[in-house]
Amino acid sequence: MEQATRLRRRRTGRKTPACPPIGALMRYGERTVRVIAEASGQRVIIESVDDDGRTFRSTVKWANLARPEEQLF
Repeated sequence: MEQATRLRRRRTGRKTPACPPIGALMRYGERTVRVIAEASGQRVIIESVDDDGRTFRSTVKWANLARPEEQLF
């Protein structure tokens, strides 16, 4: 019983980052990307367009994504 209480305290004290909403436009370095899905380990699957106009998907950590500036284009 005591161990369960300690575990509960430890979990409530942590501040877990929130996953960006699915479909949100975010910044990943210089690129503007769209969040496609949530993956494991605080990662998301993003979709972006390369210089040739082809779309591709990749997995990145939440911490590497930023909100877009006031003006996208």
